[in-house]
Amino acid sequence: MDKLDKLLDRMTRDMMHYFIAGGLAEPDGLIRTVEFFLSFVDKGKLGSKLLDKQVVKEALVHHMPKHMPLFIDESFYAYQILLDLYSALYHEKIITEEDCKEMHYFIYLNKTAFLTRMSNPNYWSKTKLAIMDEWREGNFEVEDPYNVEHYDLEESPRKKLPDNILIFPEQKKEQENVTGYIVRVDLKGYRPPIWRRLKIPAGITYEHLHRILQIVFDWENSHLHAFFIDRTKMIGPNDLEMSQYAEKQRFIAEDFYAGAKINYIYDFGCDWQHLIAVEKVITDNEAEFRHAVCVKAKGDTPVEDSRGNEIWQSLDLITMNEQLEQEEF
Repeated sequence: MDKLDKLLDRMTRDMMHYFIAGGLAEPDGLIRTVEFFLSFVDKGKLGSKLLDKQVVKEALVHHMPKHMPLFIDESFYAYQILLDLYSALYHEKIITEEDCKEMHYFIYLNKTAFLTRMSNPNYWSKTKLAIMDEWREGNFEVEDPYNVEHYDLEESPRKKLPDNILIFPEQKKEQENVTGYIVRVDLKGYRPPIWRRLKIPAGITYEHLHRILQIVFDWENSHLHAFFIDRTKMIGPNDLEMSQYAEKQRFIAEDFYAGAKINYIYDFGCDWQHLIAVEKVITDNEAEFRHAVCVKAKGDTPVEDSRGNEIWQSLDLITMNEQLEQEEF
């Protein structure tokens, strides 16, 4: 069995999780996604072009939306299966772990364009439009491919400020002798809400903040992550080359002030999104502390890698704070 056959065999087994958990009738659309993508990017050769971001972007935002027929629900799973393709390439030792991580993030940055264009007939060829109309007429139970109002297609973070933004006075107020912050962190997309209120030291880096968030949401620190400030600054680990700032060097005090909001994304596949809201700035007239404390928490957390079919783990505030106490800074 050659490399391509082994790769497709691995992915076909993995696809069972998608069409069973997602209620898809069959994995045919996912199989066609992989074959279509590989055919365009490198003619099925599994060569260096799979890491050529210009070619991959052309496939994601132009070629696939224009020519590949998929219903909207299939398009969301198609995005995920493209991430899994690079994971399979890594496990089959065709690409390195670093290449896998970087391509995962690159595909994530193009998620909005891919999903929007896959669901917008303005980007389709006449042939694809005819196929989609034929499919819809033949199966009235399939979701209307023109209706995207029930889907949350968020914009990808911008790397630069637009030129047409007027600069207003800086909202951040300089404060002396800040020793810490009270923040509320919400895991977005859940009702009832899942959130943690934390008391954190001011003198920590974003790397330390990442470790705190991993503890309070019971994550396993096994996926990529990044922080986003006002959609203009990206802060991440050293191995995430697209980051503007290294989390080991940047201190949270540079961005934290009363009312500030910071986004933290963990796992670019499952896309766990957290909103960090700074509720209060603690000054030197209050007690100084050396580690974070969770002062209040609501909601059990989903188990890692369970997106779409969440399995829950119980909230344990006592254990959480014991683990936070061990993370002195």
